[in-house]
Amino acid sequence: MAAACVLGLLAAATAIPTWTGTAGPVKSTPSLPSTAASRPTVAPCPTPAALTAAQLKTRAQQKLGQVSTRLSASSATRQSLTTVEAGPSGCDAIPGGLAYVHLLQWATDTTIGGTSTTTRTVLFEEQRWRADDASGRVIRGRYPGGNQPTDDSTYYLGQLDGPIGPIAADPTALTAQIDTTQPRFLGPTAVIRGLVSLLGWHTSNQAARTAILTVLRGTPGITYHPSVTDRAGRTGIGVSATADDIRFLLILNPSTGELLAYERAALTPPADSDRNGAFVDD
Repeated sequence: MAAACVLGLLAAATAIPTWTGTAGPVKSTPSLPSTAASRPTVAPCPTPAALTAAQLKTRAQQKLGQVSTRLSASSATRQSLTTVEAGPSGCDAIPGGLAYVHLLQWATDTTIGGTSTTTRTVLFEEQRWRADDASGRVIRGRYPGGNQPTDDSTYYLGQLDGPIGPIAADPTALTAQIDTTQPRFLGPTAVIRGLVSLLGWHTSNQAARTAILTVLRGTPGITYHPSVTDRAGRTGIGVSATADDIRFLLILNPSTGELLAYERAALTPPADSDRNGAFVDD
């Protein structure tokens, strides 16, 4: 079974995952380094543990406005993304037939009752296992718990949404996969949302990450941010697109191209909000 690393972000967060397909991970031809110093440094693939009920409660009670995502000055993506590499990841070589993604999601939840409106922050945690035939298992938890604080569901052949098989390693095929959830004619925000849909359930090997960067470079209207610090304190590069004053942001590892985080933010806060900057709601 594959392993992945956990994200702890204010935004909807996906993992830096391990890719495994039915044929196993893509492997390069092995070669012996001439010296120990010539070996590339690849961080090991972390294995996250699910949060305890107490940890889930503590994280959920952190205020959304305490730390904001810090974006650097932006530039055109087509030229700037050439500096980002889809390098090797310690998760690429993990064998197995399942992709595993550990996701933490902070989202605003608004309840309307009579003449009053209540908005609160809900933290969701999901552990997702997915096979290439769209079967798998999902363990969900949330705080506040509501009527069903924990759910453990098994999905059989074809029951999970999204394309059958792993994330495509060819840009044309990857574009077709994106179109299954977010047709590209809807603009650059659809490309980002489509990639989030894929990476939230499938994990990408090095070849697929190369295809993802190729698609992003070739999408007009996407903005590049050379340095972005997410709400877990990690620094990556940002790729964003905006429509109807809503910004959709990916934060990527600049060395591997793996997804660290995703967030959706209203650039103009609601009229009744006391916030001055972008209002992150997911």
